[in-house]
Amino acid sequence: MAVSPEVAETIRSKKTQYCRLADANQFHLFEKIALPTATFKFAGPDGAVLNENGIVYSWENLETFCAAFAKAFETQQVIHSVGPGEIEQIGPDEVKAIFTVMYHAGPKGSTDPKGHGTGGGHYHETWKRQGDDWFLADLWFKRLYWIVRD
Repeated sequence: MAVSPEVAETIRSKKTQYCRLADANQFHLFEKIALPTATFKFAGPDGAVLNENGIVYSWENLETFCAAFAKAFETQQVIHSVGPGEIEQIGPDEVKAIFTVMYHAGPKGSTDPKGHGTGGGHYHETWKRQGDDWFLADLWFKRLYWIVRD
């Protein structure tokens, strides 16, 4: 089913907000772009959910996702950049989207390249209509590239 330009632009705009709000550690504003019941999973190139430093990168709702990343980003500076995405409407109230992302992360305030990383991959998402607006309902990120400078 073809997606209308208005729906596509709403979802693209909200995905851009997702990146900006994450970069600014404004996770308290994610309720504007995601459902409270939204799920989030981050996987490596093999498709397995990441488990790094004892943290399993899987959250079953918006509150736990935002709490985890708000805490992590207290000491990190990050920047995300997404492509325009592939967007397909699969029902009157549901859209599937895939966005390419490149991101950089490192210790907050540090200009020393040590500990800074660059990564990239694809966000696979489901967006749901609520009234006249669209919200992220499910996010599965597959990281394809990640390098940290020593």
